[in-house]
Amino acid sequence: MNFRSRVVLVTVALGIGAALTSSTAVSADAASRTGVTAPAAGTVPATAAAVEPTLVGAASSDWRSFDRAVGPVQIYRNFDGGFSYSRWTDTDAHRLHPDAAQFDYSTKVNPRRILNDSDPINDQLRAFLATTPRNIIFTNFHEPDNETSHLFTPAEFRASIVKVAEMVRAQNARDGGTRMTSVTLMKITFTTYGRSTADMWWPTVARDGGRADIIQADAYALPNATNTPCCPPGYTSGNKWQPASQVLAPVRNFAASRGIQWAIAELGYLEDINNPTRKANALRDAVAYANANGAHHINYFDASGPRASWKLRYSFPVGTMSDDSNAARMWKSLVPLQ
Repeated sequence: MNFRSRVVLVTVALGIGAALTSSTAVSADAASRTGVTAPAAGTVPATAAAVEPTLVGAASSDWRSFDRAVGPVQIYRNFDGGFSYSRWTDTDAHRLHPDAAQFDYSTKVNPRRILNDSDPINDQLRAFLATTPRNIIFTNFHEPDNETSHLFTPAEFRASIVKVAEMVRAQNARDGGTRMTSVTLMKITFTTYGRSTADMWWPTVARDGGRADIIQADAYALPNATNTPCCPPGYTSGNKWQPASQVLAPVRNFAASRGIQWAIAELGYLEDINNPTRKANALRDAVAYANANGAHHINYFDASGPRASWKLRYSFPVGTMSDDSNAARMWKSLVPLQ
């Protein structure tokens, strides 16, 4: 799938942050997957019309609290830590949100198994895909760049993604679906600080004989002084704060330079102990940047990770949680009315 033509107009207004209006036009040659025209990273052009805005979604470790605080979103990110279900209707994703408009779904099957044609996992994957929603975004083994090298090589990962993508396209041909196959990497892999590069994991027709449909990133603003006496889980000192454009630009630039679709699988920000609206405003800016630069979707990661807790319900005074936190109210306001 190409870096879709988009022109968007987004206006977000909330009492805790100033209104922000942004717009842009982005295009690509669908046949050659080259010739992308896009604004420079971090820029927001001045004219707009409304076509295919970025979907706003979430992943959460506590969907009951998230649904109560934020309500429905346009796309839901869910994880299967292995490959646990034979049919979509058996999954936790379906059980929790049976009427969701779209899912961004991850399984975790070792690529070497997929490359083994005699492994029954291949028929199991095909059977499972046949039961999925026709517009699902499907990822196998998200963050392969965060795994130890003994599990598989980048070349094996790429080959497995090509094979899964062929399964997905075959199912689309059978039932008219628009399913997409995703590669999801850590944001650092799109920068000069990663242990590997995004090109090592993204398959291309020229090198690998096939491709995926969309590149995604798990994008987090780096914590500072978190889990220290000043800053409990969910909070940061505010030092070295990273604006949304800095957090999202690496994946956007990678996609734009190759004419491919992009999205943010997971977005994470911490509350600044010195500024109660800074996180909320950063979320507003992130959605505006995603819209202005043609992202398919952006999911907030409402959960804890190994270094910090990114939940939306952290509030003020520091250390409290509330369904009415500034960040939760902001994310709710960013989801277009259904």
